[in-house]
Amino acid sequence: MAKLKSQKEKDLTELTEKLKGAKSIVITSYRGTTVKDMDTFRNSLRKEKVFSKVYKIPLVKKAMEANGIAAATVDYKEPVILSISQDDETVAARIIKGLMKDIKTFTMLEGVIEGKMLSKVEITALADLPSKDQLRAQFMSVLNGPVSAFARVLKARAEKMGEAVSNAAPAAEAAPVAA
Repeated sequence: MAKLKSQKEKDLTELTEKLKGAKSIVITSYRGTTVKDMDTFRNSLRKEKVFSKVYKIPLVKKAMEANGIAAATVDYKEPVILSISQDDETVAARIIKGLMKDIKTFTMLEGVIEGKMLSKVEITALADLPSKDQLRAQFMSVLNGPVSAFARVLKARAEKMGEAVSNAAPAAEAAPVAA
């Protein structure tokens, strides 16, 4: 069933607004995907607060151009799923790449980060990056490592000194005191 012009305009406005605040956009092909697999795809993205919806290419191009994104390479002959993350640059790509292992009909085509189009190779490389929280944890571990090592050295030294003092104390009690 064909959409009315008012519905198309509403979809364009919705997509344009979604793209304005997007940290990342992943364009995915889904030809041949079953309804069950599509539900798995959407539910996995929804859990991570990633918006996804099927759009026709002319609508995607108009919304991208309205947001200053060069959409010249977006020229596919089939509808695509746009997965839009407002919070994290890597989450959509990571989830989709993980799903592609189980669902062979999905293919990441391109992506957008900070208004710049990314090729299939670049968006796949982005999917391999850890999340911001994982990066923060790794960074804190690196910062905390030398401090922890120094604290362990001090503790070992204190324990060694404690043993030396405790071993010396009985000998001091046994020695006669000179007057």
